[in-house]
Amino acid sequence: MIRRLLLLLVIMLPSKVAAQDLLPTSCDSATTTFDMRRCASRALEDAKRDLNRYVREARRLAAKPALLDSAQAVWERFREIACRAAGSEYEGGTMMPLVVLSCHLDLTRSRLHQVYDDYLRTSDTALPQPK
Repeated sequence: MIRRLLLLLVIMLPSKVAAQDLLPTSCDSATTTFDMRRCASRALEDAKRDLNRYVREARRLAAKPALLDSAQAVWERFREIACRAAGSEYEGGTMMPLVVLSCHLDLTRSRLHQVYDDYLRTSDTALPQPK
């Protein structure tokens, strides 16, 4: 059994490495929905990480952190429902996941700006204004 697994690994490893070489090095050159989804997914993870950092800082500085936490939870639910609705227009198609990811990315970036403007702009935070 172990020999079969090792043989399978040896056979599949070169094809996996070759497939990675075919992926575009820049998301600007992504042309397939698979590559676009991969790029959007990476960008979304970065945006979520940034948003979490800004929300933590806003919570630290907020007069009423519980209200910020409630607003953030409601916003996250809104994002899920809004993006599910946007994706439903492409139900069953290869563009659906990309539309959902792009919606999540746009709303997350927008929320990042909103958190900065509402909670951090006039504070002494070390976090820069989002781009």
